[in-house]
Amino acid sequence: MHDLWLRLRAIFFKNRVEAELDDELEFHLEMETRKNIQAGMTEKEARRQARLEFGHASIVKEDCRDERRINPIETLRQDVRYALRGLRRTPTFALTVIATIGLGLGVNTALFTIFNTYVLKPLAVQDPNSLVQLSWLSRAGKQHQFTWPQYQQLEAGNPAFSELHAVRGMMVRVNGSRFLAELVTGNYFRMLGASAQLGRTLNPEDSAKPGGEPVVVLSANAWHKLFAADPNVVGKKIFLHGYPFEVVGVARDGFNGLGDPARDFWVPLTMYSQIAEGPDLFGPNSTEVHYVIARLKPGLDEQRAKALMSAWIARLTPDLPEADRAASIDLEPRGTRVQLNPEVLMAITPVFIAFGLILLIACANVANMMLARAMARQREIGIRLSLGAARSRLIRQLLTESVVLALPSAGVAFVVSQFIISGTLRLVVATLPEEFVDYFRVASIEPDYRVFAFMIAAAVLSGIVFGLAPALQATKASVVQAARGDFGHAFRPQRLRNSLVIVQVAVSVLLLICSGVLLKGANRLHDMDTGLQTRGVLWVELFEKSRRPILAELARQPLLNSIAASGTAPLTSGIPSALVTSNPKDPAVVSSYNYISPEYFELMGVPLTRGRNFTPDEAQTGAPVTIVSEALARRLWPDREPLGQTLQFTPDSRSHLAARIGLRFSTAQVIGIARNINTGFLENKDSLTLAYLPTSPQAANTVLLLKVNGDTEHARQQIDKALEQAAPGGIDIIHKLQEVLTLRVYPFRVMYWVSAMLGALAVLLTISGIYGVISYLVEQRQREMGIRKALGATQNAMIALVLRQSLRLAAIGVSIGVALALSASKLLASALAMIDMYDRAAYTWPILAVILACLAAAFIPSLRAARVDPSETLRHD
Repeated sequence: MHDLWLRLRAIFFKNRVEAELDDELEFHLEMETRKNIQAGMTEKEARRQARLEFGHASIVKEDCRDERRINPIETLRQDVRYALRGLRRTPTFALTVIATIGLGLGVNTALFTIFNTYVLKPLAVQDPNSLVQLSWLSRAGKQHQFTWPQYQQLEAGNPAFSELHAVRGMMVRVNGSRFLAELVTGNYFRMLGASAQLGRTLNPEDSAKPGGEPVVVLSANAWHKLFAADPNVVGKKIFLHGYPFEVVGVARDGFNGLGDPARDFWVPLTMYSQIAEGPDLFGPNSTEVHYVIARLKPGLDEQRAKALMSAWIARLTPDLPEADRAASIDLEPRGTRVQLNPEVLMAITPVFIAFGLILLIACANVANMMLARAMARQREIGIRLSLGAARSRLIRQLLTESVVLALPSAGVAFVVSQFIISGTLRLVVATLPEEFVDYFRVASIEPDYRVFAFMIAAAVLSGIVFGLAPALQATKASVVQAARGDFGHAFRPQRLRNSLVIVQVAVSVLLLICSGVLLKGANRLHDMDTGLQTRGVLWVELFEKSRRPILAELARQPLLNSIAASGTAPLTSGIPSALVTSNPKDPAVVSSYNYISPEYFELMGVPLTRGRNFTPDEAQTGAPVTIVSEALARRLWPDREPLGQTLQFTPDSRSHLAARIGLRFSTAQVIGIARNINTGFLENKDSLTLAYLPTSPQAANTVLLLKVNGDTEHARQQIDKALEQAAPGGIDIIHKLQEVLTLRVYPFRVMYWVSAMLGALAVLLTISGIYGVISYLVEQRQREMGIRKALGATQNAMIALVLRQSLRLAAIGVSIGVALALSASKLLASALAMIDMYDRAAYTWPILAVILACLAAAFIPSLRAARVDPSETLRHD
């Protein structure tokens, strides 16, 4: 402890410790001098003898300093001080480096801030790391959630969890806006340690019995949006699907539930039957609740909890068939908004690589500048080498200068990242289809200590990356040559500089080609013929209990041209699939299926190429007849007449929607053939094989498709207002189908914008890098240029000479970039079916843009080379 205290004093109170050391040395010399005087020496001889015996004071001081073991810190302090003095003499250079690295680091900090918010930052709840989401696996390998009786059995006694709550989410409309509600058990807030800023939260008594307590707790956001932050909100009511709920409290600011997106309000799970539709959660044939969240008992981890639950879980489903019985339990951590699993890693890795390439270009740019600066200091480096400085010591000094330059870039990066994040959020809100802005929800993206640690660590690493190669290159010359300022043939920094520029060009080409491929894919997706007439069509989803008054009101609407029903709305990727065949001996075909009313084909512009439409009686009774798409007809009956054939249906266990929509019969007679359409996610190849089954607008669990007259948005607003008056809370969704199509394309537009922004930034940095390299090249070749001019070289020849140098670097970089882009495009094409990895335009324009940018960057230095005065150059030489 005493040694530690001495080291700390030597670090933080250096002048005082040095003064004490001088005093101590003087004291020892004085004592030795007195001893010599007492031995009979004169005072002068006694002092001289004392110094001889004691040794040189400077050496003694160094020995004392070595004993403190703080020499590395002292050396670092000296290096930092020296670096700051040198940078003060070149402020333009320092600011350029800081800005360049700050820009590259800023885009990466923005990405990391978002990643941190969703993946790393624990939720603002009590002990988030002990929270897990439960599900169980059957012996057949199918994953299940828990029914209400199973949840009660789990809650009553289990060996691994101290507390549990059940949750089911749903979207509802309140005052025309979409909100995300959660139906939860009464211990939800207590278990998460979430308090109320107004009123109270839910308690176990609120969910004691089905239909018991119609109460609601608002989030801070919903409180502001619905009640303008009224402090007297407690006791007021909101209507969910027309059912009144009393506001009993407002959750504390910052609490938005578990996971993402943020939740708007919470009601007791026992009120499910009043505001939701579907099977009874609490009856004898109860369906599965959405999910169960549990808290691990103290001292247990996930693996231990699984082991403890393995025996208990078998008691959960003793009455089910053997294959459907519970075999194991699955635990998923819920301490953060998004769980870091292999799927998430696979999705975000390409994004981090793309953003990291921008920082790589910035580092390459700065490395070129650092190398040029090292060339300017070649005589200084040579003299230090000749005076005995070790190469490792000089490398450390140069790296210290690089890190000193990189650290301020962290501050620039923070400003850039905040600008990018706020600008991106504003851009997304401004470009989203207006009807879907309510669906766009982001967490509060704020930096914390992890973000600041990332910035500093990345800045230091960047300093090492862009400083190491120049430091190694600048210190490897011979002492004699370096002292003269001549680095000879062994020292060829131009190779390193050219390599760095080639890397910049390659990365720029890669990013621009990827952005071009994504843009072409998005345009192809937007222009794709879906086979559906979406303009002037509204998609309406309604609360089942309100179907009759809504249909009655629609019948009176003058803006309405026609009404059709569909099991799922087109283009919403919510269509189920089944295994279909016409002969049990033939292989089954996976085909989508949908229930539609007879009006569907005319309203959606889908012609019947053969056969007939459903009759009104078939639609009302749900007769076992079907109309198939041309693609399905070709698959099943390539050489036979499809009309009159029998189609056999088997539910597809892979389709999670089949359980909700279901098949009402197992066989159906083919009565018509319809033109192919694209029904779900637009690149889904299976969506072309489709079987239509009959239904009507009066049938339950169908959505309505409305063909309107005049302006679609005006009609939507008027019909929405009329339906809200006729059946308050009866409408869940009313959107223009054309906007749904636009929304499907939107994610690919965003991917294009991001990649284009990265590509443009890469090109700007590359232009800067090439300009620096060619400028330095021209400066180094002044003598050669002068000789060429003296021998008769024209200005055009001199310009061409310099431009060829730039074009050579660009050609090599472009070749590497195209090769990388082909590999990246293969990955994109494997994930997104609309991507054409060999699209000429997507490759041609980026290549031309980068080559022209390289030539433009070299043009000004080439003019400087062409204007070299031979007599002036040769005279100086």
